[in-house]
Amino acid sequence: MRNNKEKLPLKYSTRTILKRVFKYALKSTSILAVSIVFLIIFSVLEIFQPLIIKKIIDDELSGVQAVWVETTANEETITYGGKFYQKDDGTLIGDRYTLRYFEAEGKGKYLFVFASLAEKDKLIRYEGNQIIVQKEDNTEEKYEYSSLSPNDMLSFYGNSSEKIGYWLMIYAIVAIIILVSRYIETVSFTSASMKLTLDMRKSAFEKVNRLPISYFAGEPHGKTVTKMIYDSEGVRGLYEVIFSIFSAVVSLVTVYFGLFTLEPKLAWLTFIAFPLLYVWLTVYRKAINKLNQFIREMNSRINGKMAEFTNGVSIIQLFNQEKNMTEEYDEMLTNNYKTKMKHLRINTLFGYDLLILIRRMLVAFVLLYFGLKYFSPEAAVIGTTIYVYIQYLERLVNPITEIFSNLNSLEDSLVSASRIFEFLDEEEDTGLGEVTDLKLTGEIEFRNVTFKYVEGKNVLENVTFKTKPGQFIGLVGHTGSGKTTLMSLLERYYDLKEGQILVDGIDYLTYSKQDIRNNIGIILQDVSIFEGTIKSNVAFGLEVSDEEIEDILLQIGAHKFVNGFSKGIHTEVSFMGDNLSTGEKQLIAFARILLRNPSIIILDEATANIDTETELMIQKSLMVLSKNRTTFVVAHRLSTIRNADMIYVLEDGKIVENGNHEQLYRKKGKYRAMYEAQYNK
Repeated sequence: MRNNKEKLPLKYSTRTILKRVFKYALKSTSILAVSIVFLIIFSVLEIFQPLIIKKIIDDELSGVQAVWVETTANEETITYGGKFYQKDDGTLIGDRYTLRYFEAEGKGKYLFVFASLAEKDKLIRYEGNQIIVQKEDNTEEKYEYSSLSPNDMLSFYGNSSEKIGYWLMIYAIVAIIILVSRYIETVSFTSASMKLTLDMRKSAFEKVNRLPISYFAGEPHGKTVTKMIYDSEGVRGLYEVIFSIFSAVVSLVTVYFGLFTLEPKLAWLTFIAFPLLYVWLTVYRKAINKLNQFIREMNSRINGKMAEFTNGVSIIQLFNQEKNMTEEYDEMLTNNYKTKMKHLRINTLFGYDLLILIRRMLVAFVLLYFGLKYFSPEAAVIGTTIYVYIQYLERLVNPITEIFSNLNSLEDSLVSASRIFEFLDEEEDTGLGEVTDLKLTGEIEFRNVTFKYVEGKNVLENVTFKTKPGQFIGLVGHTGSGKTTLMSLLERYYDLKEGQILVDGIDYLTYSKQDIRNNIGIILQDVSIFEGTIKSNVAFGLEVSDEEIEDILLQIGAHKFVNGFSKGIHTEVSFMGDNLSTGEKQLIAFARILLRNPSIIILDEATANIDTETELMIQKSLMVLSKNRTTFVVAHRLSTIRNADMIYVLEDGKIVENGNHEQLYRKKGKYRAMYEAQYNK
């Protein structure tokens, strides 16, 4: 059922996901505002950079090839042949001359023509000290001229050097501002995106603490970890793509301002590409989304299966199942590999590389457009217009390219976001409440308790019994008889729907789950040990002195932890307590419970996997732990409950026998059969 469920479409729509991501983003509003401000600053300034280059070339470098007017000396004039000339701006009065580079009869040179020539007038040939020029109407005219030497040309460039230096300084200042703005924008945005991931992981971890045990019983631990770590990180990619789209919009607005300023007609023509890009983007997204979803789910399952194999490696080797496990894992990897290769083919054919081809075609179209419209060797100024337009075109295509390059990340991030939000929306454990100073005496009564995990056969059926405070209760029965389920209900790991459990004469549903669990200490067959020290594992969050920890360890007979290690209780404990024996882990669990001094103790198969010598030590520890506390022991080894005040024998979810050891042994029933099967072999 679970595998089929994983192949269903995303639980949340893109709009819903974006709204929820936006709520997390609002937690960093000020940082985002800074990022947006500097994004706008460098986007606008980047539009002016090509214009500065164009101005330098057109007005200063190529600008000497213009019509000059003979005038009186001023700051704008240059000296040539003992006369003063100023570039014509349409307001000057005087004789007009044209400086231009001409090519004719196999040679080219700069000429100073004693006439005002139009931009598209062409030199035909030289005749003595005159040139023959073809006009726009194809007529020919003669004009006198003088050839300009390199020194003469330097005279005409005289005023330009200072202006070129001025504009280069402006260009450098703009470049520095862009650099600083990009740095601040990148740092602030990255900070905001990392804050989002941090908040997402905090929410996920807090969610884990509010989930019912039933969730973890049905969900592989590796998959849950994948959602909390990798999927929460994947949401950051979605956040970055959203910001990239916003950046693209800002860039498009500024670029189109420049495009319409230069060539409005061509700017309007570029709009034709947008509907095509939208259709392409939509089709591409749909094709790639299914693959991204499958890859993300498969990665999660692979991680979960790897965790399962790693935890069970000893059993796999014991039963010589290495080959079968390898084949199963290889099949998952192969399916994942095939899907990724399909993803790669689609992305290569219809993704980023195709967009690069379109960008190059657009550049070729621009060159063709200007070439057909302005084809003229003398029209050097058109070259700078083409340069600026191509620069703008690059800035126009780059945001779209960035969106396409991030499209895979977008789809992958949508899957991640859907999975993490689905996890965050899992039904939480109800009735958790807060920890108060409630102290229970330990009187427990089960009244007609019936329970089932899923629809079908009851795991417990009409279970009724009562214990007095401080009693030692043993629970025995074959696997599946309901012993552990009974204790899980007492711990409120599952919500009781049929029957009642009374604690100190009050329905325990009236208490918060936190209060109930604060009054119950449980020790499982597989003890949870955390990386740290012996003291940190015993204290487990409590601020206590070394003396208190040592006193508790000595009480339960764990002298080895106090005197047997060179560092005593500060001895380091490795991951999952791998450097401790099973019995040593159990002693730490006993000490951890004793430190909290609960009124009720539960031992669930706590001595099932230990040797006889360790069992004797655990039993002595149990005597200390159970003193003046209501104690429930789910027993596999019946010697553990031999001295119990009351023993309940369960079968198929019902209590079939009860009494102390002597009473049950004399009945010659199921308890005696189990006892003799263990000790009278």
